[in-house]
Parts: sequence; C-alpha cells; structure tokens
Amino acid sequence: MSSSIEEGGNAVLSNDAAPSASPSPRPVFTADRSRLYNVSSEIQCGEDHASGDDDLEEYGAYMFYMTLPGLARRLAFSCRDPSCGVLVNDEPSAEKIVDGRVDPFLFEPDYYLEAKTGFQVWPGSRLLVEALTCPKSYSDCPKLLAWQNRLACGANVVELGAGIGVVGACLAAAGGNVVITDLKTLVNNAIVPNLVRNGNEAVEEEYPPSWIKAASTARDSAPEKIGRGWAGGAVIDWNVPLDSQLSSGVTSDIDIVLGCDCFWMKKLIDPVLDIVSSVFASSTKSPKFLVTYQIRGRNEVFSSIDDILVAVQERGWTAECHAWRPVTIGEDGANEVFLFEISEK
Repeated sequence: MSSSIEEGGNAVLSNDAAPSASPSPRPVFTADRSRLYNVSSEIQCGEDHASGDDDLEEYGAYMFYMTLPGLARRLAFSCRDPSCGVLVNDEPSAEKIVDGRVDPFLFEPDYYLEAKTGFQVWPGSRLLVEALTCPKSYSDCPKLLAWQNRLACGANVVELGAGIGVVGACLAAAGGNVVITDLKTLVNNAIVPNLVRNGNEAVEEEYPPSWIKAASTARDSAPEKIGRGWAGGAVIDWNVPLDSQLSSGVTSDIDIVLGCDCFWMKKLIDPVLDIVSSVFASSTKSPKFLVTYQIRGRNEVFSSIDDILVAVQERGWTAECHAWRPVTIGEDGANEVFLFEISEK
C-alpha cells in the first residue's frame, strides 16, 4: 500500500503500490485550510432545561434544539446532560444540574462508558448535520453537495452510534430514510422517544418506504415521518456480526453509513470498521462511510487521526477529509473536529 497527500492536504490512502516486504508507510495527514468551515448561519441550535410538561421528558433533564434550512419547525431532543462544545455565540445554553441521583441505567448490561457519553450532543453531530443540509455554507464542496442532493431524494442511511438521535432525525427531515442505531439502552431510552417527539403531526395517513420499515427493528417502534423523510430505530452492537442484526434485504440497499465520534476510543476503531466492512460487502449501491472525529487527549485510551488512517489503510480503503473546524470543549480546551469520507476503493 501507499499513502500520499492530495493537493490541498487531504490524506488519501490507496493500495496501488507494488507489493513490498517492508511495512507500508504510515499515512500522513495535514488539515487542508480550504476545508475549514466555520459554524453555519443556516442552522440555529440551543438548549434549555426540560420543562416537565412533556410525558417523554423523563429520559433527560435537558432539551437540545436545532432548526434546519427549509424546515418550518425546530427539532427537539431530550438529553441526559448539556451539550459539549456545540453551541456558539449567543445560542442559549443550559447549566449543568448536579442533583446527586444515581444513573438509572448504571446496571444495564450494555451501559459502558462509551454508551454513557451518547446521552449528550457533541461537536461532530453539528458538523455532520451542517455538511449534509446547508447548501450555501458548503457551496464550494461538490462532494458534500452531491450527498445533500442524494439525501433530499430519499437516500437510505444507517447511522452508527447515534446517541440521542440528533443527526439521524435531522437528515430524515432533509429527506433521507434513516435507520438510527446504537446500543439497546440508548435506542429504547433516547432515540425512540426523540423520534416520537419529532414526528410530523399527521395531516393524512402516510406509509413508510419498505426499506425503512424493514430496517426499523427497535421493539414497539414504527418509523416516524420527520420533515420530508423517515427515521426509525434499531439496535446495533458493533461487537456482534451485522448480518445477525440487520437483514440482507436492508444491508444490500444502503447508500450511506454515518458515524459521529465513533472512533474516540482506540478500542472502537476495528469494531466500527468491521460493521462498515459488512455494509460495503453487502450493499449493491457502492456506499460510503461519512464519519466525524474529534481530537481528544493523547493517551493509551483516546484514538488519534493516525490510528484511524492506519486502520483504514490496512483494509485497502481510502479516506478523504471534506471539512473541519476548531472546537472548544470545557476543560479540554481548543481542539479540532473533522469530517471524513471513507471508501472501499
């Protein structure tokens, strides 16, 4: 394999070099300044403490809001904790409430550290939603504009590690058919309630496309019409083979796989890529993996961009950075968040 730097600084990984007995060189990544995008004015976000007058709000003490281009109403999401580094300028925020209560999901079998962080919103979610819904802000990136058009035309999307469901619900509102997945605790207690909260008020009976209906396997949950598209929930554990969690009829018709901050721990890189590999092998539609990654501290737990690009290179895949921006996360200070497109070849 070989690695090179595309003009402008995007890491491009390929396997077109002649076989060699020596190890492949580590990929080199330099952020392309032309791919630096500030927060889009086409989207407005905010959060507040939950009011207590919604029978779905027992799942979180906070409400996170997002208004999308062309959508008449804002989408609302119940969260267990305030967002981290998502809000900017004068966007309303909510202070952390310390009440001493025991986490109700503490003893759930799938409630690992990585699951706990899913109950709040992170910067990668905003970057991915903007990149796939804001045509004016990304008018100079043809590939992202092409993905925006595919979503508007009803692309079939699977989101991995969706947390409370912000990205999937927003992309459904933009026209996609999105199956929003995570571990069972998050699907049942965050994703499904938030889909119900954001479902369109029925004017006339509408029936979901067969693909999203088949893909929405969460118990006691039917797909919701949100904005111009549809969204449903499903449990996907990255440590379990995908073919035992989604049918071949679903995986063979996937256009896009999405992930926000799926790679933040080193131990998550290979399980996530294994799931993506299964989609690449099954789908007849040449799907891509659009994933955001936020830089964190340097230690044996947190992953680095190099860790991710090496793992991609080892599979003979390519990775291209479409967008990035600086973010500030509380005590962690200033870092960056990146949006990559990973392709099978």
